[in-house]
Amino acid sequence: MQFLKGLFYVGCGCLMTIFYREGMEVAMSWTFMIWLPFIAHDLAEAITPYPTKKATGAGDTDSDKENN
Repeated sequence: MQFLKGLFYVGCGCLMTIFYREGMEVAMSWTFMIWLPFIAHDLAEAITPYPTKKATGAGDTDSDKENN
């Protein structure tokens, strides 16, 4: 999934560059508006102090406390 997201971001960046060079400001703006919610979601996940995804294999678990 990260690979597809990376391809999408690279594709948007390339399209925006091409649209800017060709003088197609409206198309560049629309590409940016499509890209914006995705990058905002990733930024929100990165700066959230309480992540919603559980860490796999990291940190203390309940089974560690039972063994002591």
